[in-house]
Amino acid sequence: MKLSKGNRTGTKYFFVHACVEIVCFYLLRVHYPVVMAGAIALLYDFFAFLPQGLFGDIMIRHKKIPYETLGHVLMAVSIFAVASPVKAVHVAGYVLLATGNAILHECGAIATVSVCEGKIFPSALFVSGGSFGVVIGQTLGTAQVSPYFLIIPLLLSELLCLSEKASVRSDERPAFQAVNRKIPAGTILLIAFAVTAVRSYIGYAIPISWNKALWQNFFLFFIMGAGKALGGFLADRIGVRKTAFIGTLAAIPFLLFGDRLMVVSCIGVFLFSMTMSITFAMCLSILRNNPGLAFGITTAGLFLGLLPAFFIQFDLTVNAVLITVLSLLCFFLLRVSLSDAGEENTPPG
Repeated sequence: MKLSKGNRTGTKYFFVHACVEIVCFYLLRVHYPVVMAGAIALLYDFFAFLPQGLFGDIMIRHKKIPYETLGHVLMAVSIFAVASPVKAVHVAGYVLLATGNAILHECGAIATVSVCEGKIFPSALFVSGGSFGVVIGQTLGTAQVSPYFLIIPLLLSELLCLSEKASVRSDERPAFQAVNRKIPAGTILLIAFAVTAVRSYIGYAIPISWNKALWQNFFLFFIMGAGKALGGFLADRIGVRKTAFIGTLAAIPFLLFGDRLMVVSCIGVFLFSMTMSITFAMCLSILRNNPGLAFGITTAGLFLGLLPAFFIQFDLTVNAVLITVLSLLCFFLLRVSLSDAGEENTPPG
């Protein structure tokens, strides 16, 4: 079966995203193989998530800069910087690493939206690649594999990005009709931000005491990535509202009662991961001409949602209450903000 242009681009950036995260999480783990240093992780997340909207806006306005190569160069330099015994250089290396990561994320977001013909699946496919890269990078870093291997994912990522250079610089902006137009644009963006933050928090709050073996960790991240991709696929087929409701309501019991049951827990993780594409589609419905900024709003929400993991630890009972309340809140917000005509506005094919 011949892939559409959007799906080809989404597939390429699936591997780009995986390669980028392999490098990043290898470097995060190789120097902190047991427990990642909290301050370094927080610094990395800050620069990887928060500036993306700014970078995306610049990329839309100034198309002549070789952003793809710039992102990879920053990541390559960071490999040597984080290995420095000088603390300031070591820390600066993680800032460079995160900045390169952020730039390449924006390349993927803009490229997949530009050629998607109004479908969200190519972007969902691109984002899903990160889950696979994270677990591979963590595993290789913890095992103290030689850093020389990083040249492979960096070169592969660069070549794939260069093959889609025109997509990043395209002026084509397909329309998305995922939201209720009676609600002010600013409110829609705020809801998308909030729902993304909740999804990020739940991702860290899910009780998974069963996750003890390496293969289980791989399977967990595989399920996360598959859920993100399927969410985009279903949004194009059955509409954003139905997909969002499945991802918020149906996931609750599986998330709550899967602490010691891997199959139950993974079903919950799979379902709640499906909402990723929905919030991006909401932002694109408002910011049609600036997919870079739209994607940046969701990544800022991800950063906010992971902050509690650095500072607060709740017991299982409190976590269960929070997961339930926040999931129901997301259901209500999505029910109000998503278009009743979502299925009608879904592009054919």
